[in-house]
Amino acid sequence: MTEMERRHAAIEATMARYRDRPFTWGKVDCARVAAFHLKQLGFKILISKAGAYRSAATAQNALRRMGYATLAEIADGIGLTPIAYSRMKLGDIAEVPSEHPIGSLLLYAGNGNCFGFHQDHLGLVTLQPTQILRAWSVI
Repeated sequence: MTEMERRHAAIEATMARYRDRPFTWGKVDCARVAAFHLKQLGFKILISKAGAYRSAATAQNALRRMGYATLAEIADGIGLTPIAYSRMKLGDIAEVPSEHPIGSLLLYAGNGNCFGFHQDHLGLVTLQPTQILRAWSVI
């Protein structure tokens, strides 16, 4: 399987699992979506070490239990390669501004689009972020 085929298969599996599910802290949120996506690509993600969480505040506590303060720190900590956002390919991960101190992650969908959560929508949507803070390659 080529790199792009692996990326496509991972995005398809992630979207099939999360597409029509409403945002719920600790079950369907950007950390869970990104973790599932990375598992599809062979990463060993031990998000269960964080324990259960049901709000932004308890999510921050869960990150602390894992030894991190933000989702971006986890991306760095598991060995994802930082890249310029202009170099993102299908399935790469982007950090965008968030009202929560833990941050927010999106999956790159191509052509300037990303899959992620937005406060004006119930579930996962396609977005065109106006600002990307950081990006990581998944392969």
